[in-house]
Amino acid sequence: MDWNLDHIAWARRLKLRHLEIFLTLASAGSVTAAARLMHMTQPAVSHWLSDIEDLVGTPLFLRNRGLRLTEAGEVLARHARRMLGDLRRTSEEIESVKSGIAGRLHVGTVLSASPVLLPRAIAALQREFPGIYVEVVEGLVTPLIERLQRHELDLIVGPLDVRGHQAGLRMEPLMRDTFSIVTRPGHPLARLRRPGWKEAAAHPWIMPPAGTVSRGRLEEAFAKAGVATPSPRIETASLVALQALLHETGYVSTLASSVAQLYKRLKLVDIVRLPEPLAFGAVGMMWSADAPSRVLAQLQDSLRATAGMQQAAG
Repeated sequence: MDWNLDHIAWARRLKLRHLEIFLTLASAGSVTAAARLMHMTQPAVSHWLSDIEDLVGTPLFLRNRGLRLTEAGEVLARHARRMLGDLRRTSEEIESVKSGIAGRLHVGTVLSASPVLLPRAIAALQREFPGIYVEVVEGLVTPLIERLQRHELDLIVGPLDVRGHQAGLRMEPLMRDTFSIVTRPGHPLARLRRPGWKEAAAHPWIMPPAGTVSRGRLEEAFAKAGVATPSPRIETASLVALQALLHETGYVSTLASSVAQLYKRLKLVDIVRLPEPLAFGAVGMMWSADAPSRVLAQLQDSLRATAGMQQAAG
C-alpha cells in the first residue's frame, strides 16, 4: 500500500484539533454548545470550523437553527470517529508495551445473554496470559455495535441478530441458549404445578427494553401461546436491577436459562416450570474485520473453548 498522502491537497494541513472540534460540533448541534464543551470562545470554534471546511473544500454543516451534518459531513464524521478511536487505542497499546502489559482488550457485552460465558472465558484467558488487561463494558446491542465500528471496542459478546450483518463486522455463533421465566423465591406463579402463559400474563411484569433480542423472543413466545403480551410495569437490561426489583416488587420476568439456573442455585429466584424450553437463540461474538487487537485471537479462542464446555455440560 502507498502511504504517501501528497495527492490529498489538504492532508498535510489537517490537524487532530480540527477533528476534535468538528466531532464536538456534530454532537453538540451548535457553536455555542460546542464552545462550552470545549472551554473555548465561540469565535475560536467558528474559526476552526471555517478552517476545516476550507481545507476539505465543501460545507460540512447545514446552518438552519443549529448545525446539521451535510452528506460530506456525515462521511467525515464517520471516518474522524474511527481515526481518533484508533489513535486512542494506539496510545493505550504503546503504554501497555512500555509498562510490560501483554495487551489490552475492550469488550462490550449484553450481560443478560452472557453472564457465565464471558467471565469464565476471561478468567481462563488470564490464567494462561496473566499480562492481558481486559475492560468489560455492558450495554445494549445497537450502541455497542456503534462503539465497535468506532474501534472503541475490540469485541462484543451477546445475542446475534441482523444488526450484526453490517459492513466491516464479523460474527461467530458460540452457543445456543434458552430463556426462563423467573420470580422471587416463593412466588405463587412458581409454586403452580402446571403454569402456562395465561397464568404468567396475569401477573405484573419486568421486561427487557423494547427492541432488544430478549424482548422479541418473549413477545414471540406469548404470541405462539395465543396470549396477549402484557404491558410491562418496568423495563431494564440490568441484571443487578432486575434481581433487586424481583425481590422488592414480586413481579415476573425472564432471564437466559444459564443465568436463571445460577440465580436459583444462589436462592435469588425461582424458575417457573413451563411445559417446554423457550429458544433464546444464538449467543456469539462480533468484531471489526479491519481493526483486530494484537491479543484478540487469544480471547476468541478462550470464548470458543468455554462455550464448548458450557454446552457439553448442558
